[in-house]
Amino acid sequence: MQGTLTISRFAFLTGLPAKTLRYYDEIGLFKPEAVDQQTGYRQYSVSQIGSAAKIRQWRQMGLPLEDIRTLLDHPEQSLAVLEQHQIRLEEEIAIRQQSLWHLQHHLKEDPMEYRTEQIPTLQTLSIRTFLEVPEYEVIPQAFRELMGHLKKHQYQTPYPSFFACYTEKRDKEMLVEMCIPVSGAVQGEGRIEVRTFESRPAFIGRFVGPYDRVGAAYTQVVEEALRRGLKIDGSTAEFYVKSVPDTPNPEEYETDIAFFLQQP
Repeated sequence: MQGTLTISRFAFLTGLPAKTLRYYDEIGLFKPEAVDQQTGYRQYSVSQIGSAAKIRQWRQMGLPLEDIRTLLDHPEQSLAVLEQHQIRLEEEIAIRQQSLWHLQHHLKEDPMEYRTEQIPTLQTLSIRTFLEVPEYEVIPQAFRELMGHLKKHQYQTPYPSFFACYTEKRDKEMLVEMCIPVSGAVQGEGRIEVRTFESRPAFIGRFVGPYDRVGAAYTQVVEEALRRGLKIDGSTAEFYVKSVPDTPNPEEYETDIAFFLQQP
């Protein structure tokens, strides 16, 4: 047939292997222009090169075949399909990054420093609320309120600010507390309270790095605590030893991850 291409020639021009072209034909995704009735050889037209090149490009993007079928059959849905795939890729990348971080720390010696310490009694400006995972935005919002109140009254803070999570629950929500330790005479305002954080023993791991990796570091700390035979009570706290005001580089942030210990 004049103006047609053999499957091998079409594969060369489009970058799609002949085996792949045969498979796409079998599943009805991309069919040749014609099939020789005597030999069964597939024949493609030059006009099909553009569509085949798009398919190859979409596959390089990691698009599933069903999404490609939608793009071919319903081009008006292209933007929605590609945007949804972008979201899917971003989620996969985040998961892979976490996996890579875990692998890197498994292959090298644990970089965290551990200690058991009695957290002192602290007077704090505090916001207590109930949080349901993953609604973590309440944490930075509360700290912004607390910092604004601190600066407004020029209170002094003798100890790193911290976020505590307790075992007390309400349905699926857990009790959390955002605290800034303060000294001297202070007062609350609105939902900001002046509270006393009672002294308690804790097993602590010092994590160095950005906040989006702090969650993964919790596992290391609790595993080390259990390895040492310590009895934790389920409550935790993050003490922000070195944070945004101290350095512009998130890799230099220092966070003490504390697991409170059962008291006799």
